[in-house]
Amino acid sequence: MKVKPAYWDLLLNIKETYQSIDVSTETLCITYEYNIIKSTDSSLSEYLAVICFYPDKEKEAFFEVLYSKTFPKQLKNVFNLYLDYILVNKHSKIPFTCVHVAQTIDGKIATMSRKSKWIGNQENLIHNHRIRALVDAILIGGNTFRIDSPKLDVRHVKGKNPIKAIIANSPLELEDLTPGKTYLFSCKNLSYNHMPPNVEVVNISDGTECIPIRSLLEVLKQNDVHSVLVEGGALTIRRFIEDKMLSRIEFHIAPMLFGSGKNGIELQEIQDLNEAICLNNPKYYNIGNAIMIVTNL
Repeated sequence: MKVKPAYWDLLLNIKETYQSIDVSTETLCITYEYNIIKSTDSSLSEYLAVICFYPDKEKEAFFEVLYSKTFPKQLKNVFNLYLDYILVNKHSKIPFTCVHVAQTIDGKIATMSRKSKWIGNQENLIHNHRIRALVDAILIGGNTFRIDSPKLDVRHVKGKNPIKAIIANSPLELEDLTPGKTYLFSCKNLSYNHMPPNVEVVNISDGTECIPIRSLLEVLKQNDVHSVLVEGGALTIRRFIEDKMLSRIEFHIAPMLFGSGKNGIELQEIQDLNEAICLNNPKYYNIGNAIMIVTNL
């Protein structure tokens, strides 16, 4: 999905303004000049749109957008795709957590030799960086860090780099770690000879060989991380799905077939169709020559 610069600036302004809003008494009002105003009045008559909040959870959704008749259709599509990453319930016990997976039609995220650049197209890369710019933190597993050495920044879009979170039960080579606040999560007591600035090791254990995902998210929440993008790898994504810790999942389906390779999603074997995980309220977007499915779990 292509996003006009003015629309992207509006999203970034919504994100910044939302940091200081009192959702119990205030609304976000969008002017016809695409400015953001905090107000205690939810009247739509003077604005292009008004965003109302429902922190008491009496309504199914945490927020609702009231649109004027002249609200641009393209901007509404942008809101439908991106606002959920910004307007998260800060009083929830764990962050809003999402996964974005770029895969082939047959569900592969890499060849057997771990070649994966680029399954997703250029538009998907930009879309992924938009999400990074809108969430508070981005999370990957240790193997993904070792194999791909990802920068985990927003170099393809305007915005601030997110906090980085890496799950690793053995020490990582941190020379390729980009600057910025980083949490290294482990269920073992790891030691590093050299620790870059703004990097913190967090040990979490429930007596097993795996980090308890909910406890990890609770630690992030306690450090004012209210939204998390999980980018892989397959084992990390599996843990989040099986522990039911995902709020949203996106599948970018590239028009290619591998016939072999690494699966994007690997879960426990099932015997009957009623054991399958059903995706709720799927929405479909054209992303260049590919299709993206956005759904809740």
